[in-house]
Amino acid sequence: MKIGIDSGHNCPPDTGARGIKVEDNLTLDVGNRVIAKLRALGHEVVVCKPSSARTVTESLSKRCSTAN
Repeated sequence: MKIGIDSGHNCPPDTGARGIKVEDNLTLDVGNRVIAKLRALGHEVVVCKPSSARTVTESLSKRCSTAN
């Protein structure tokens, strides 16, 4: 099965909330664990997180394009 995973945020300027914890770090950790488990089960995983973007809107658009 082919599955698209978006770790959320992690592409400045789309960096998520910052407080006691940094959302970028949490979403990336969870996303990487999910990707590893799915691959270990033999699934094809498409990572939808863009490597760069100039705006949050561009980041979201790239994620959708990759997923589609």
